[in-house]
Amino acid sequence: MSILALDIGSSRIKALLATLDGQLIEVRSTSTPRRSNEVGEHAYPADAVQDAIEGLIAGMAAAWPRQPIRTLVFSCLGTAMVPVDGRGRPLGPALAPADRRPLEGPGVAEAVDMSPVELRDRTGCDPAVASSLLHFLWWWRTKPEVMADLHRFRSLRGFAIQELCGADAEDATWASRTMLVDLDTNRWSGAILDAAGLPAAALPPIEPATTALPVRRSAVARLGLAPGAAALLGAMDNCCSFLGAADIERSDLVNIVGTYEHMAGVASLAEVREVAGASGAIVHTYVMPDCYIAMTRVALGELLALAAGGDLTRLDHLLDAVSATPRGDAIALTPEAVTEAICAGVPPARILQALLESESVVLRRFVDAWPGDGSRRPIAAVGGGASHPAVLQLKANLLGHPLSTLATDEAAGIGALRLAAMTTQSMSSSEASRVFPNPSVRTYYPTAGATGPSRGMARPSVSTPTHGGA
Repeated sequence: MSILALDIGSSRIKALLATLDGQLIEVRSTSTPRRSNEVGEHAYPADAVQDAIEGLIAGMAAAWPRQPIRTLVFSCLGTAMVPVDGRGRPLGPALAPADRRPLEGPGVAEAVDMSPVELRDRTGCDPAVASSLLHFLWWWRTKPEVMADLHRFRSLRGFAIQELCGADAEDATWASRTMLVDLDTNRWSGAILDAAGLPAAALPPIEPATTALPVRRSAVARLGLAPGAAALLGAMDNCCSFLGAADIERSDLVNIVGTYEHMAGVASLAEVREVAGASGAIVHTYVMPDCYIAMTRVALGELLALAAGGDLTRLDHLLDAVSATPRGDAIALTPEAVTEAICAGVPPARILQALLESESVVLRRFVDAWPGDGSRRPIAAVGGGASHPAVLQLKANLLGHPLSTLATDEAAGIGALRLAAMTTQSMSSSEASRVFPNPSVRTYYPTAGATGPSRGMARPSVSTPTHGGA
């Protein structure tokens, strides 16, 4: 029997097939279906995403008939919510964190009768950036005819669970990303819903990430799964990435480097709230009971792409040529600042250098605020942006702290596999990490004499991004 981890990401859906004893059999991926247009729409059609998910499942099952798939486990991007009617059919696409339309209307602070400070304290989320709550308000304000038929909002993973299992559930990690959950209770917040004038009935029950749901017999037959196959609810992608890169029992830190960049760590709610207050991080419920994850959030990927003129091949070349020695450059982490620098004729390589150095200041605040021993060990760097040695060396120099790359970059998938092992085999997190290892393969140590932000580098004017998501 085998486990198939499905990581629904903003650009790709990845599938990792593994045996119960930890052998990684195959990794496949396909593009995440999405649509964009000139008015700022960036959204995911739920039916097309589901077809892509089922295509990966069926393809893996057909390719490995001697390793029948008994367990599916999900990792899913945050924020995006699919509105569905009473029959479970989509009423529209799930808006991506980068969808600009909700951000161009009234913000959460204007639409909700609750102060930004209280919202952040209750939910751990920043009211100034994209959130499911902001999207919820946008749907209600701009699509009243659609909302008249609304039964539920679901994540893309929740929609897949509905289609495969006929279940109505979301896990606490994804729910905590919506800005609609009270962190003290891990329940939907009646106070926030009332303050926003939104119906609680539109939100599904919150279940543990380890919840196992039987796959419908029709789906088992259609996809070629093992008889009695089950799907684990799973968790939000960044929480799975953390689980796939760190030992949570040691309070390790992880640098998740993708379209949005994070520094993240797991601790008690009181501890992560203290770190969030000191560093501007956000707070999420984690996959384990009574554990929480604090993470910075910088929309760095789109800023780097903007500086490179949208040419990703050119961006890779520019990043490989970054100077690992800090130059003391500074730029606000906003599209407006990057555009201004481009118009002023600043070379793209210099803009990238300034963005990376400014971002490292944000990451350094988090590391400096982190309690315990976690910040004294090398920090695991995972994600597509962790493939440039010069960038990692520059960060290590600016953080004054070593960074390590791991054997498997698909940390979210590895984390989902570990979650499945913890559920189906009753393992501890440390035991699951040993079954599905992801060891360090290279460590970048700070260069002697490098100047980090706390040792004389001019601190940049870093503004909170106006959009982004975890």
